[in-house]
Order: sequence, then structure tokens, then C-alpha cells
Amino acid sequence: MGLEFLRRYGGRRLQPYIEQPPLEPSVKEAAEEGSKAELDFELPLQAWQSRSIASETIASDALPQRFIDGCHFGDTVAWLRDSLSHPIPVRLAEIGGICLRRDGRSLRRECVQIERIVCLIVDSFPSNEVEEFAATLKESGMRLLKALPPMIDNVRRLSYDYASMEQRTYTQAQVEMRSLEKLVLDQDRQTLSLVDGPLGRLEHEKAIGIVKQHRTNYLGTHQQCWEAFYNLEPGQRTPAFRLTSQRLPLVSWYLKLDGAHGAMPNWGVVRVEISCAHFERQGSDFGYVDRLSNALLHLRYRQSSYVRGPVSLEPIVRAEESLKALFTLPAALAQRFYHLTGL
Repeated sequence: MGLEFLRRYGGRRLQPYIEQPPLEPSVKEAAEEGSKAELDFELPLQAWQSRSIASETIASDALPQRFIDGCHFGDTVAWLRDSLSHPIPVRLAEIGGICLRRDGRSLRRECVQIERIVCLIVDSFPSNEVEEFAATLKESGMRLLKALPPMIDNVRRLSYDYASMEQRTYTQAQVEMRSLEKLVLDQDRQTLSLVDGPLGRLEHEKAIGIVKQHRTNYLGTHQQCWEAFYNLEPGQRTPAFRLTSQRLPLVSWYLKLDGAHGAMPNWGVVRVEISCAHFERQGSDFGYVDRLSNALLHLRYRQSSYVRGPVSLEPIVRAEESLKALFTLPAALAQRFYHLTGL
């Protein structure tokens, strides 16, 4: 068969792309988060196929008016050792949440929350010394953020593995960033709002979550579902499925924004989330899912020079740029911290 082999089996050129995380089994997700994918929510499994939603007309009821993004800008700037020689990384960062609101054809900043944090695991240090350190930081406009130790054999405890200790400070900072996102999101609970990332614990009935990195395998081993996923072309979506969880039941689906040529099989695909409550207020109408998907398609980022363009939305990119413009350069912030602490 020779070189024709590649063409026969749909070979395509491969352009540089952002590395995608491996899929984690859905059973793990179910065990940890109490969530399960009901794949036959819109269609029976055997009827799954890609669905075209592209339209020149954008439905007003499906067009978000608020756009929420968060940013975590920082790095590990120092490390300590406790009395038992555990390495204690110190992460210095600025975190923030921002909301841009549609104003005609433009976007205006509605609200923003920014904090400077110093994040580390403090469990092995005397509490009075920790509190004194926190008070000094507060006087200088920084907040001590206490990170939890790593989980080892289902128990949180200190580790001699520097990487796992450092990961905990990063994760804690991310959690705090999401809290600031929630703060700006909740300023208006009546307006359709788009959030960059999964909804998670954001209990906002009119929020839409856009997930760019697919970390969990919600489609299991169902061949028909995966065929529909990999057959997606720009302007198409998969059938919707329901995610049940302890906090916020969701309706979700995959939508391909871009990336028909020269891309990874799942590149250009985002996963959309809305609350089941919001879906039910639309009359449990899957036509609303189509209209919302089309509105998101029109909001896609169109500049090919941006490496995350195929999975990005224009207002979210604008929000990120607006927020980062308010941050201090990490090198300058680190120098201030070194001067303050005498390191």
C-alpha cells in the first residue's frame, strides 16, 4: 500500500499544539466527586452523532452578557526547612478575578478583585510565629495563604518530596483564585455569564462554563460516543449528557470551535457546562443547547497567531489581558518580597 496508507486512513498534517492532559477514568471522577455521566440524556447511545449548530443568526437568549476569568501569576520564590528537614516551598503570586460586561459592540470592565498572596504549608511551624509572619505580610499588602500538605495514603501529611509539596502551594493558590472568580461572578446572579473553566462549585444558575482541557473521560468506552466526538467539525457539537454531582447537577456537551486542519484529533474542542436548573428553565429544550453553542461559536478567537486560539473565546482573552495588565511583574514583586523578608 506504501505511502497511500496514511491517506487511506485519514492522515493529516500535525501543527504545534498545547500539550493535552491524559484522560482520567470516569470511575475515579465518580469516586472523588460523586459525579456520573448520563450519556443517553439527549439521545440513546446508539444514536450518538455529531450535530451541526452553526447559524448566521445569534439568538439573544443564548448570548452571554458577562465574561468572567481568573488569573494566577506567580512562582516559587523561596523554600524553607522545618525541624524535621521537610522542604517547604514558598509561592509568591498575584491572583485575581475579573468580569467584563458587553456594552453594545464593546466590552467594559464591570468589577475586578486582586490579591497578593504568599502561599506555603505552615503545619510544622509554631502557630505564634506563623501569625506574626501573617501580620507583617498584611501590613505590606500581602496575605498569607496556608496550603494543605500532600495527600499520602489517604492522609494529609508533610512529605520529603519537594515536587509534591510545591504542587500543593500551586493548587491552593488556584483554589483561592477560583474564589475570587466566584466573587465577581456573584455580583450579578440574574445575567447570563460565561466563565472560563468548569463550573465546579460555582452555584450560579445562569453561568456557562467553558472547559478547554479535557482531563476526565466522560464518554467511557462507548465507541459510538467517541466516533461522534472525533467526527466533530467546526460548528458541530455532540449530544448533551448530564453530570450528576453532590453540589450542582450539570448538562454538558462537546463543541468544536476550530481546528479542522493540521491539528490534534481533540484540538479545537471545548466542553460546555450549564446547570440543570438553567436548562430546565429553558423548558429542557435541546434547541437552546444549539442556540447557545452557535453563540459561543461566534465568540471564538479568530487570530491564528495565538496558540490557544482554537479553544479560546474572544471576550475571555480580552478579560485575561485586562486582568494581567493590573498585575505587577513577577520579578519586581519577588524583589519586593526579598527586600521585605531580608532573603
